[in-house]
Amino acid sequence: MRIIGKISGINTSDNMINLSVTDNNSNVYNLKINQEYAKSFAINDVFEFDVEEKIGERTQYFINSYKSILDFDFKEKNDSLRTFYTAAPLSLDELEKLINDYLKAIKNKIIKDIAKKLIDLYHDDYFLYPAATKMHHAYIGGLAYHSVSMLKLADGVIAAYPYLNKDYIYAGIMLHDIGKIKELSGIITPEYSAEGQLIGHLVLGAMEIRSMAEKLGYQDTEEALVLEHMLISHHGMPQFGSAKKPLTAEALVLWYVDSIDSKLRVLETELEKIESGDFTQPIGVLDKQKMYKI
Repeated sequence: MRIIGKISGINTSDNMINLSVTDNNSNVYNLKINQEYAKSFAINDVFEFDVEEKIGERTQYFINSYKSILDFDFKEKNDSLRTFYTAAPLSLDELEKLINDYLKAIKNKIIKDIAKKLIDLYHDDYFLYPAATKMHHAYIGGLAYHSVSMLKLADGVIAAYPYLNKDYIYAGIMLHDIGKIKELSGIITPEYSAEGQLIGHLVLGAMEIRSMAEKLGYQDTEEALVLEHMLISHHGMPQFGSAKKPLTAEALVLWYVDSIDSKLRVLETELEKIESGDFTQPIGVLDKQKMYKI
C-alpha cells in the first residue's frame, strides 16, 4: 500500500516510532517503523510510504520503505509540494512560461546567455524555492513568483521611461534573488544557511554571475560587470544589506520594484486578516505603521 502524506505527529512506544500521517484527502494514518529510524522524520515533512497493512483488533500499518518528497522527480515534487504546503498563486507552468517569455525578450546575447544559463542551472530550485523564511513570498514557488511580479511592474516603468535598458532590468530582476537558493537551507521550512548568514544572497548571486560569465567567456565584459553591480546593490542602501548603492538607472529600478513588490505582498497578507474600516497590526517592512483597509 502506498501513502503520500504529511507527518503531523511523532511518538515512540515498544521500540517503535508511531507517525501520524495525513494524506491529501485528510485521511489520518498511524504508521509504525523501528525506532532506529527516528532521525529520518520531522513534523510537517512529507513522505511517500510503502506500508504493510495488518488487520487485527484494529488495523495497523508498518512501514516497509519510505522516500522524501524532495527525492521525487521535478514535476511530481512540484505537484506534491503544492498539495501539502502553501504555494504561489500561479502554477509551475505559468511561472515557467512567463520567465521564458521575458528571457526571449532580451536582445543582448551576453545578458541573455548569462541569465538563461543560470536559470537553467538552478531550474528546479528556482521554480520551487520560497523567496524568504517568512514575510514576503515565503511559500513554494515564491522566488519565481516574486520575480514575475517584479517583471510586470518593470514593464510599466520601462514604458514610461524609454531610455531605460530593458535587457538589464529583465535579467537583473530574474537573477536578483538567485543567491537565495544558497542563502536558504531548503524548500520546506527553510532557515538561513552558513553561507546565507556570512555572505548573503546579494553577494552570493553576484558570485554566480561572475562564475557563469567566466564559464561562457564573458568575464571581462561590461554586461557581466553591470549585472554583478545590480545584484550587490538591489537592496538600495547599506543599512538594508546592499554592498553598494545603485549607480545605474537600471539598478535603481531593480531596487524600487523589488521594494514595491515585497512590501505590497506583506501588506496584502495583513489586509486579508481584517475587515474594511479596521487597521492592521504594525507592519515591520512599513516602518511599523498600521494601515487602514478601505
